[in-house]
Amino acid sequence: MSVPQQKHWDKATHESKVESFYGSSVDGFGDFHNGYLNFGLWENGLKTYLEAAENMVHRIASLAGVNQNSHLLDIGFGMGTQDVYILQKFNPQQIDGLDVTWKHVEIARDRAARNNCGDRVRFHHGSATEIPFDNETFTSVMSIEAPEHFYTRDKFFGEAYRVLKPNGVLGIADYTLKREPRNVIEKTLLNAVVSLWQVPRENVYSSKSYGERLSKAGFKNIDIKEVGALTIPGYYYEQKRPEVKAELAKIRGFVAGRLGFIIDIILFQAYQRGLIEYILVHAEKK
Repeated sequence: MSVPQQKHWDKATHESKVESFYGSSVDGFGDFHNGYLNFGLWENGLKTYLEAAENMVHRIASLAGVNQNSHLLDIGFGMGTQDVYILQKFNPQQIDGLDVTWKHVEIARDRAARNNCGDRVRFHHGSATEIPFDNETFTSVMSIEAPEHFYTRDKFFGEAYRVLKPNGVLGIADYTLKREPRNVIEKTLLNAVVSLWQVPRENVYSSKSYGERLSKAGFKNIDIKEVGALTIPGYYYEQKRPEVKAELAKIRGFVAGRLGFIIDIILFQAYQRGLIEYILVHAEKK
């Protein structure tokens, strides 16, 4: 089916707010961190951000069952680097990416062209809660650190189930609520994370509830692993490095660069207090 080139969100919509958040100052990002945006999966002695970021992409693509026969839908693809990596490492038949931020689409299309991906990697502008593809189109759906933004994640689960073929597989990296805040400081921390990071309140719930909601959407063989210790600290200390902070200030401007690091600090503090968790998810459509 025909997919619109660019959607124009009403300013009052959640999609518009998320696009503004991620589209701000992204033009100069270029090849910083090789275009990766994820927190990284810092396991097995990995020391560099690039290794951890690619490890995360590899793990989620594996959880989504991607192989040489796959038609993959990647939702929230960021700069498109992860899909170039997946094409090179997993050799799927086709990858379609969907992202709410138009600037991401433009950057990702340019990256795909520079890496000679041809028509096997295509990037589209759209919403995860209204996926612009027909029923039973994909063998795999994946999303890395994007579902927390979707309004709502439950709608995304329903849409992911709809566009997956029978026996299709879903792979996700996401955040959950570890426990409810116990005092004013913890409530303030959690509220700050949710507000600054454009996370709908409807998406703030536990890993157990996450699994129950996937089941309600129709998914089977659901597996959720909590891996916060292998993701959040590693990313925080990477972002804290003086050379990284200086580069991000140059890319985003001093104010936006500082705001980004403040969000990182708040998120890290919320994790340290046991308020939030990072999860890896596998689920199947039977």
